[in-house]
Amino acid sequence: MADNLLEMAVRHLGSTGLSALGNALGLPDGKSESAFTASAASVLAGMLNKAGSESGLGTLLNMATKSTSMDLSSPVDIFTTPDKMTSLQDLGGNIVDSLFGNKRDGVVNVLTSALGLSGNKGGSLLRIAAPVIMSLVGKLVKSKGLNMEGLAALLLGQKAHVKDKIPAGLLKELGVANFDELAERTVVETTPRHTARAATPPPPVKKSGWGKWLWPLLIALGVLWALNMCAKKERVDDGTGAVVTEQEEVIVEETPATPPTETITTPEPEVTEETVIVEDFGQQLRDYLASASRDPNREFPLQIEFPTDGSMPNVESLPDVQTLITIMQENPGLSIAIEGHTDSDGDAVANQKLSESRAQAVMKMLVDAGIEGSRVTAVGVGSANPIADNSTEEGKQKNRRIAVKVTSYEQQ
Repeated sequence: MADNLLEMAVRHLGSTGLSALGNALGLPDGKSESAFTASAASVLAGMLNKAGSESGLGTLLNMATKSTSMDLSSPVDIFTTPDKMTSLQDLGGNIVDSLFGNKRDGVVNVLTSALGLSGNKGGSLLRIAAPVIMSLVGKLVKSKGLNMEGLAALLLGQKAHVKDKIPAGLLKELGVANFDELAERTVVETTPRHTARAATPPPPVKKSGWGKWLWPLLIALGVLWALNMCAKKERVDDGTGAVVTEQEEVIVEETPATPPTETITTPEPEVTEETVIVEDFGQQLRDYLASASRDPNREFPLQIEFPTDGSMPNVESLPDVQTLITIMQENPGLSIAIEGHTDSDGDAVANQKLSESRAQAVMKMLVDAGIEGSRVTAVGVGSANPIADNSTEEGKQKNRRIAVKVTSYEQQ
């Protein structure tokens, strides 16, 4: 059975938390739980609506991943402390704005009217319910390792729990006729490419050390021993006309002889985790910005993974995107280009479109995080600019990349 996020949220607040919430907002007695439930259901409806596009679903995944850093372990303490309550509503306001956009005020009015509340209590409820729900989603994403498809399935699973809890008029405000239409918008499968191919397996681990040449050496010695046995046989006449075969004793020393030159391979040094140096995307970009001379053509590949033929990244890829967002926030004079690249397999036009949609998906994440759209451009290069040999799987894997280039930078 799908996780019931509404039930989880109410259980997390508990009766004392709901009572504290009602006192903080001045809700009528006995109405705290129903009011919060309607607000949380509205948030989930907004998430389902947001998930109607791959870019929206990617934004939700990013928000959910970041939400795990929120500390909502003590709701009563938050609801009874003015500063914490203000901070929570500020955070929730950002989530509500992202979910509903220019429909936010209409949604707030619908909720306020449906609950029979006065003033802006509906808006306050929505801003409190949003981070609570998003935090629960984030925990499920992290604990279950959900990717884009997994998040979409999680949201679709809320349909039965939310359908009868959303306030009347909300669906109309979101521009849908009924709840089924809203759920049908949710993206479950990523956009297919014309010619699909299997996911590229990771390159095989190269073995090293003496084990690499021991077996060929033993096989070679075995062959030499067999040849030696045959060569040492002599035909001897015993005087009666019969032919007897006499075999000389063959002694094989325990210490193996030096094998032929062509079978000896100089052992390569064993590569361990301690010897592998992975260049950090954020550190590279920061060092580049701090440098006096900057190559305008240098690219900084994001450590990012997409589903096969899909245009939205998996959740494991988001740390580098978040690092890029942080660097953009730290450097308001920085403008960048997001370039999408593919390997040469498949149709060139389809490759170009796929690379562009992937670049745009990353750009959308930056814009949704508050980065001005004028500072970011998205370009689909397709397979036109390879950095490795497309005739090998390892080369193709390197060519499938998202790269960041600095287009302008003014230190402030």
